[in-house]
Amino acid sequence: MEKKAFDHYEALEFADATEVFEKLIHKGKVPLNWLKTNAEAYYKQAEYKKAFPYYRRVFRRKDKIELTKEDYFRYAHTLKSVKRYTEAEKLLNEFHLLDQSDSRGIRAIEQKDYQQIIEANSGLFEVGFVRVNSTESDYGPAYYKDQVVFTSARDTGWYKKRIHKWNNRPFTKFYVADIEGRNKRLKNPRLFAEELVSSYHESTPAFTKDGKTMYFTRNNYHNKLVGRNKEGVVLLKVFKAELINNQWANIEELTINSDEFSTAHPALSPNEKFLYFASNRPGGFGKSDLYKVEILEDGNLGEPENLGPEINTEGRESFPFIAFDEILYFSSDGHPGLGGLDLFAAKKSEQGIFQLMNLGKPLNSQLDDFALILDENRTGFFTSNRAKGKYKSDNIYRIKLREKIQFGCRKNLRVKVVDRQTEEILPNTRVLVFDANKKQLEVGKTNSKGEYFLETASCGDQFYVRAIHPDYEVKEQSIALKNESGLETLRMPLDQRKKNIKEGEDLAKILKIKEIYFDLDQWDIRPDAEIELQKVVDIMNKYPDIKIEIGSHTDSRASKAYNETLSENRAQSTRQWIVNQGINPERITAKGYGEYQLINHCQDDVPCSEEEHQENRRSEFIIIGMH
Repeated sequence: MEKKAFDHYEALEFADATEVFEKLIHKGKVPLNWLKTNAEAYYKQAEYKKAFPYYRRVFRRKDKIELTKEDYFRYAHTLKSVKRYTEAEKLLNEFHLLDQSDSRGIRAIEQKDYQQIIEANSGLFEVGFVRVNSTESDYGPAYYKDQVVFTSARDTGWYKKRIHKWNNRPFTKFYVADIEGRNKRLKNPRLFAEELVSSYHESTPAFTKDGKTMYFTRNNYHNKLVGRNKEGVVLLKVFKAELINNQWANIEELTINSDEFSTAHPALSPNEKFLYFASNRPGGFGKSDLYKVEILEDGNLGEPENLGPEINTEGRESFPFIAFDEILYFSSDGHPGLGGLDLFAAKKSEQGIFQLMNLGKPLNSQLDDFALILDENRTGFFTSNRAKGKYKSDNIYRIKLREKIQFGCRKNLRVKVVDRQTEEILPNTRVLVFDANKKQLEVGKTNSKGEYFLETASCGDQFYVRAIHPDYEVKEQSIALKNESGLETLRMPLDQRKKNIKEGEDLAKILKIKEIYFDLDQWDIRPDAEIELQKVVDIMNKYPDIKIEIGSHTDSRASKAYNETLSENRAQSTRQWIVNQGINPERITAKGYGEYQLINHCQDDVPCSEEEHQENRRSEFIIIGMH
């Protein structure tokens, strides 16, 4: 049985290999190379969760077996598939030490906060299941006129069912579904074109806008002849077909193909002048790279161009799609992600350098997420092998892009509120967020961990954050976010309120209220004064029996009559602001005293410094009753 298992593996019959290995392994103690090969066979079928326990057993005894750097990389990916990210990051550090030139390890080291970066990118897309999925593999959607053509391994009984020994799944064919309604639901799935069905796989089509030309992936099979490489493996090629009299004809393979490497997953640029594709041809960076090739005016193709090391890694980059706005979407396991294949977006900067971003949750998961398409309304589809009930293979999901993708630096801001003296976290603290101009952006409360998250920030943004808790003094802090993607934390320690208040005392002194500033000759409450007045509101909420008198005072400059009127208007404006926060107006009186209650020698015509005049410009909040 051992020979049979390894023979299946060498023949790329991975499903059969794992079936035999499972029987061998469950008999008892087994050699480590059996466990390792079984793990690899599951991994190559994208069965990461099934590969995980076998890789774990191997790595627990890694000093007893020779391991390659790819074993480390694959095990890290299986760890992510079960959300053991800390262990995966540790393993990727070891992977980097094995080959410090591998860009996957370099990226893992340089982007240690990749999970925070992904969180900052998350929420861009809404995701919904579509009802045309089957219990077999359904993937690789493409727009065709007002329909969607996709790849499926479902068995409709039209063609003799053949099983691909790689994963014991049927060979795939093209199906088409109608698009319905504003939500772009898919319905009425049926075989797309009988004339395109072969004895092998057809997948991932791409169509010209006029619907008369299609490019698609097929195994190396043409005119009933099968092509194999030197090892006898049937690889992938890209073919072209033309619609003639409602039949797909003139099927021909493209000149970018070879019998010695795979070429797959074509995608057209919006102007249809370039064809993008994935290939493991010599001269690339990894297991599969993304390329583009010019479609010349006579229909021939130019020389393929590798998209370069900003896009391609030593891992797998595949399933390109170029949207209407020239954004390139693709899948990769070489860039830092959540596990398996993650979906990325890329766009060239003015300097000609690709800017990349992981598209975050819920689009990406810890398993394979790939083959995204998007229309000008920012609705579209993608594929994932995340399990959903009985649907455990690849399935197509409907998506909606909520906002325009912004490349470059993205941030999440976490506000953490604690007691200054005890370090106790303060849940249910009211948090208000203002922009640099003191315009209110958000309001909410801290969670059970004393945290509040602002998830729409950009690098370099400035915010003012106000924390309000009934047992603590109001606090406001400013923060300018760093120019680095990821999560940034603003820690806000609050001081407990003073409790010994007495009639006749000035709340401005008890609460250390700063001067209530007004614009010149104005009496509107400015945003920077609101933080101080909020302290008064909170103390009046905490002590519902107290009554106060607001006194507004000026310095001696300008006329007495003018100062009296100005201070009266400011006192009444202050009172009204507090009433607007829900305080009973019967608890507050207000009076403007002008320059009649100076607290120093700075009377008319007495020379004084600006600081001395400042002492006289003040607001008082005198407690006049506690009943």
